[in-house]
Amino acid sequence: MSTEPSPEDLDAPPPFPELTQSLLDQRLLEQYFDDLARCAEVLAILPKMAPQAMAIDASIWTLFDARSGLVEGRIRGVQIRYRYDSAEWWDTLLCQPGGVRIVRIRQGD
Repeated sequence: MSTEPSPEDLDAPPPFPELTQSLLDQRLLEQYFDDLARCAEVLAILPKMAPQAMAIDASIWTLFDARSGLVEGRIRGVQIRYRYDSAEWWDTLLCQPGGVRIVRIRQGD
């Protein structure tokens, strides 16, 4: 049995990264930030200030800044990049009516 990839395997696109999404209410949002602070290594926090603006690199932002910015409506959203359980994850949080939408993507190894 050969361990060489077949030509079809070489032409196949790479698999999509693992992705999940959900809507967080105030209680779940607080729990989310508590869990990140306790269990993850935060790599970057990128706030999104306006609907038509890209997220900016704000190396001085903390988890507290991100949480309070979302709760107080000072930012539209934030992307938090972190390492957990030997994997890198990118969570994008966007304010919406009824809560904060979270989209979580596990980055490739």
